Amino acid sequence: MSPPDSGYDNGGSRTAGERAARSGALATGPGRDRWRAGSAGSGHHEGGAPGGLADSFFAHFLRAPALVGGIVPSSRALGRAMSRHAAGFDAIVELGAGAGSITRFLAADHPRAALAVIERSPELARRIARGWPRVFVHSGCVHERADALLAQPASTVAVSSLPFRSLPGDLARTTSGLIERFLLAHPARRLVQYSYGLREPFAFESPLLRWHRAERVWRNVPPAIVWIASRPEPSNRP
Repeated sequence: MSPPDSGYDNGGSRTAGERAARSGALATGPGRDRWRAGSAGSGHHEGGAPGGLADSFFAHFLRAPALVGGIVPSSRALGRAMSRHAAGFDAIVELGAGAGSITRFLAADHPRAALAVIERSPELARRIARGWPRVFVHSGCVHERADALLAQPASTVAVSSLPFRSLPGDLARTTSGLIERFLLAHPARRLVQYSYGLREPFAFESPLLRWHRAERVWRNVPPAIVWIASRPEPSNRP
């Protein structure tokens, strides 16, 4: 199903994020794997996750704990922190949205940014699409939906909940390599990633990319660290 054309605000003008969405930057990939529930008005929950998502998240953890990474969804405090570091971009791509506990803050806090989600579970992807109608939802693993990440405008932030420390080695390397390509393509791009340990979430092969520990979120189970990865601007010093 093709997403409805809703790239204009009420005054007929377009924001930069809306132009990105309208141009197709956030609507790539086969239609059968992409949803935008424009007619699901009764399921719209900007302030919280749709009913049943948390239970579904736990069920997915039981089936594939290494791919889910946590027994419960992220806390509201962590969701707010991740969203805070996604401010100021034309487009946001969330990697591994799960139950939508971070999606809800991204959708509410950044109404002018084009917002897309890549979620491995078709069930969770459908529920997120019903819960947040303006979000473009791509179903599949991140490395399978590379087009949905790499085709973004220069001013894009990726917000990731992917559990790199528990992913199988080959999958972790493939996914981190894709994210590295995304970041190196434009210096304005950023990655916001959280982890439960003190170590950096994963190692970059390129010496051009750096991790910065942005903040610690104590009100989460377990406490989490929010990291930002980027390509630093070259120094003008002689």
